[in-house]
Amino acid sequence: MFSPFGIEILLPVDLNIAFSPEETDNTFLGNSFIKSKELHKLTGLPSIADDSGISVYALQHDPGVFSARYGKPEFSDRDRALYLLENMKGQDDRRAYYTCVLTYVDSTNELSFEGKVFGEISEDYDENNLYGFGYDPIFYYPPFAKRFSEVPEKEKNKVSHRKIALDNFLLWFQSQK
Repeated sequence: MFSPFGIEILLPVDLNIAFSPEETDNTFLGNSFIKSKELHKLTGLPSIADDSGISVYALQHDPGVFSARYGKPEFSDRDRALYLLENMKGQDDRRAYYTCVLTYVDSTNELSFEGKVFGEISEDYDENNLYGFGYDPIFYYPPFAKRFSEVPEKEKNKVSHRKIALDNFLLWFQSQK
């Protein structure tokens, strides 16, 4: 996605940097900035990071920023999705959305770009889970009439919350030239 713009992406591992900042904020924006600011501080290079998760209306927008830590510490992705399904029992309102906040930090800018994709929580877990991870086996996306776990990554990436946030960033980036 970045190559048409002449952007080379380097990961911390490419720079031999141990990088695992603690996400201590209670917002996607705050946690994303923790990562991008720390990476910029360590490298002096323009840095991007993101934070994302799923929010469910009937659960007062939980798990939200705690999506990766929902339930018990030892839970796998599957366990977390099943735990969410358990918490949805008896709920008529199954609306949910994924959020991604991408942040960009360089020597003069600290910017954020958000993407959301809306769908519903299914009634059960997609045991086939051909393409998904995380909550994808329980996230039904009406425009596809499928769960995200039933959609090849290339197709999902055309509409995902990460794609929307990244597109917003790239629009800004292009305007800087």
